[in-house]
Amino acid sequence: MDLKIAIPLFGTRISPRFDVSPEIQIITVENGKVVRNENFPVAHLTPTQRLDQLASNGVNQVICGGIDGFCFNQLGNKGIEVIHNVAGEAGEVLNLFFKGALRPGFCCNGKRGRGFCGWPRGLRGKGNRNGQRNM
Repeated sequence: MDLKIAIPLFGTRISPRFDVSPEIQIITVENGKVVRNENFPVAHLTPTQRLDQLASNGVNQVICGGIDGFCFNQLGNKGIEVIHNVAGEAGEVLNLFFKGALRPGFCCNGKRGRGFCGWPRGLRGKGNRNGQRNM
């Protein structure tokens, strides 16, 4: 299955907000292997222009930090699935996504070789497991 994943970045980490990230990384996966990894500057784009750019690039999955209801709903209307409220280094989070272990609200915070990846205390087992955001 071919897949295009977009990750809004702030440096090497997932941007805390979808609509203010300075760049978006788009990862192309073909036959289960990453074949392309590109970063696009988006600081100059409005939220609507960012949404249109993702759709025109054939993105079908977004992994992001915080996202407002308008952008979340517009991505859904364009057939783009969203895993939101994710925090951490983009590379670590992407590896968890490929393993099938990434869910909304996931936090991956590596510190001096002893990293923590999981759900913040008190959130384990709560929320919607199928990735849907309740508005």
